[in-house]
Amino acid sequence: MSDSFERIEAHVVAIGELLEQSRRYRPLAGEAERLYLSASRIAARVRRSSRTANAADADVAQLEREIESVAESARRMVDDFLAGRIYRAMLASLEHEDSEDSSRLIAEVFADVEPVAGRGALFLALPGKRGQRVLDPEAAADMVGRMAREGIEPHSTPGVGSDANVHPIRFFEGVMGIEAPVLVIVSGTDIRVPTVHAPEVGEFLVYTRRLKVPLCAGLRRQSPDDWLEVRAGGYGEYRERCRELIAAQRISIIDL
Repeated sequence: MSDSFERIEAHVVAIGELLEQSRRYRPLAGEAERLYLSASRIAARVRRSSRTANAADADVAQLEREIESVAESARRMVDDFLAGRIYRAMLASLEHEDSEDSSRLIAEVFADVEPVAGRGALFLALPGKRGQRVLDPEAAADMVGRMAREGIEPHSTPGVGSDANVHPIRFFEGVMGIEAPVLVIVSGTDIRVPTVHAPEVGEFLVYTRRLKVPLCAGLRRQSPDDWLEVRAGGYGEYRERCRELIAAQRISIIDL
């Protein structure tokens, strides 16, 4: 019987992962909620059965069949959606970077986003290198310079409006909560590629292989990371070295 409980547990884990994945897609919200409630009810019965010393094998087997059915339904739901018309139409539209059509389809596919053009100043945190909490001044200046010359590329980061196939450039509406000391700043009105707004997280998501727009660098007046305060020279030295190297590339700098 322990084998049955182990298989049931594996199904519960798989269902949780599938439903977490499905929540990012707007059309799946209702069905995902239904499957979640079904799985929760079965899991509660499994817990009660596992605490019963004389639980019948037939009852446990029935629970296993039920939870397996929910897992299969969740798997089929996600697979059918990703192979379906709306999702495939969105991917095809993004290939052509059709701003109006793509933005509409993105908002139809993904939950928690709306098709709104960029506006005001938008802030991009420089992605750190693996194993580094903060980019050193030389790497930060090099990255800003490369973005100014060659454009901004998307990075695979978790969040709304994305999945394994779709990776937007994530701009923030403000600097609150951003821990990066060096930011890239662009104007939302300069963006002419597919864009959606994620109001709950304060992000504008831009969908393009490479965004080439005018930009400047933003330096935080105060250290956003305690580690920068204790490094050699403190945050002041770090900030001024970043300023010197970025200015040498003829990139405007704004103190934030």
